[in-house]
Amino acid sequence: MPAAARTRLRPGPRRSPGRALRLAVAAVLLTGCASTAAAPDGARDDGGRLVVAYEPARTAEERAARAFLRERRVLEDAARYAAARVTLPRDVPLRAASCAAPNPYWDEKSGRITYCYGFVPEARKVFAGLGGAAVDEDVVGLSHGVLFHELGHALVDLYELPVTGREEDAVDQLAVLLLASGDARHTAYAISTISAWGALWKASEGGDPGVAAYSDVHSLDGQRFFNWACWLYGSDPARFAGAVDADGNPDGVLPRDRAALCPAEYRRIAKSWRTLLGPHLTPEQRRPTRQ
Repeated sequence: MPAAARTRLRPGPRRSPGRALRLAVAAVLLTGCASTAAAPDGARDDGGRLVVAYEPARTAEERAARAFLRERRVLEDAARYAAARVTLPRDVPLRAASCAAPNPYWDEKSGRITYCYGFVPEARKVFAGLGGAAVDEDVVGLSHGVLFHELGHALVDLYELPVTGREEDAVDQLAVLLLASGDARHTAYAISTISAWGALWKASEGGDPGVAAYSDVHSLDGQRFFNWACWLYGSDPARFAGAVDADGNPDGVLPRDRAALCPAEYRRIAKSWRTLLGPHLTPEQRRPTRQ
């Protein structure tokens, strides 16, 4: 159940699945070695990059969100992390702006990714409802998960990558893979994103989501919760074993029948995205995998 997501995906005073998920470094997607440091701004000359800009905020709440994003360097860190792993055919604006709706988005026509200021207070509400004291860090983590999702859309469009099935699911997969290829901090960002999907699913329990949700291009919140949990677990089953609902671990969030399929599922996803992005990986990521 998603209500267990916070307790089982968060570190506690004792060794637990949450501690394993928070502290372990997931298997690296693109290199198989330790995480790659992000390239310094302006250091790349082999392709485009995400170019961060902050537009003026309209309201006091948006100004607070803008200050939070700038102080924590959320967009800048995401841009540098992505630049260490994949190249773009040209510079792509990554702007923070006031929006009619709070959700960040990629716009193919304008060729830019927009992070909406309204997403910050909405994310705070989600994590505040889960309890715990790490709300700010969770907002940062979820922001990275969402931004890498939107980066996936950008890569699909800019490189005209083939996608079978729903594109929204495919770019969710890329977001998990990018976060799982990093250090413990980025693994924790994946966990924050999983917790958010679990909370949203929990909030919607007890009623029919309706035609709009069933016909939407996105998977249902509960499906995204289990997919993200499965793929992160599949990246390193030994380290994330505590996430599985198994004998002696009734609070695990991932049903064992699905968990049994996750390692192979992760390997297929990683191979597929590596094949698609192969020509567009940074030189460091194109090096042979260390065994």
